[in-house]
Parts: sequence; structure tokens; C-alpha cells
Amino acid sequence: MFYFLFLFIIGLPVLEIWILIKLGGIFGFWGTLLLVIGTAIFGLFHLRVQGFGLIFNLQKKLLSGQRPVAELVEGFGLIISGFFFIIPGAITDLVGLIFLIPHSRRFFLKIIISYIIDRLREKGH
Repeated sequence: MFYFLFLFIIGLPVLEIWILIKLGGIFGFWGTLLLVIGTAIFGLFHLRVQGFGLIFNLQKKLLSGQRPVAELVEGFGLIISGFFFIIPGAITDLVGLIFLIPHSRRFFLKIIISYIIDRLREKGH
């Protein structure tokens, strides 16, 4: 766990800077800046739209007496997406986009939840 955290805190910014330099060589400074800011605005806008839809579905299930487990998991995925869109950079925008698209969000959330459940089972025995 420590190594993952170390790589995330140290390695991700270094990799982001390297990629931004490469993108700057392709698109120029202003093009790269527009790309990073544009993807963040695009992602946060769509995140807002999906978030309102999710809240509506959550309220509908709660009022009908159903358990909104799927909506809570989807909400967690949207929180992940928003977190990565706020951080400037190409990799973080890509991760934010992956968690913004419903099908890929569900796919990766299943993997994450399965991993967490497996880890909890290992600690339990």
C-alpha cells in the first residue's frame, strides 16, 4: 500500500509533467493549455448532469422503499471522476473520463469492489 501511495504522490506528477511537455511539443503551449482546461470543463459539466440524474434516481428509489445500492456505487464512481477532473493533467483527465462514461465506470467499479471484498476476506481469515 505504501508503494502505491508513493507512486501516486511522486510518480503521477512527474509522469503528468512529462506528458504535458510532449503534448506541448505537438499542440504548442496554448493548445495544450486549452486541451487540459477544456477537458476539465467538459468533464465537470457532464459530471454535473449525471450527478443530477443520479440524485433523481436515488430519491425515486428511496421514496419507493427500495435500497439504492447501485446509485450509491455510481455516485462513488462520479466522485472519483470529479476528483480526477479537478487535478490538472492528461492522465488524470483520462481517468476522470473513464469514470464519467457509465459503462467503463461500472466495469472499473466492479473490479475495485471485487478487489476490496477479496482483501477484506483475506484479513478476516
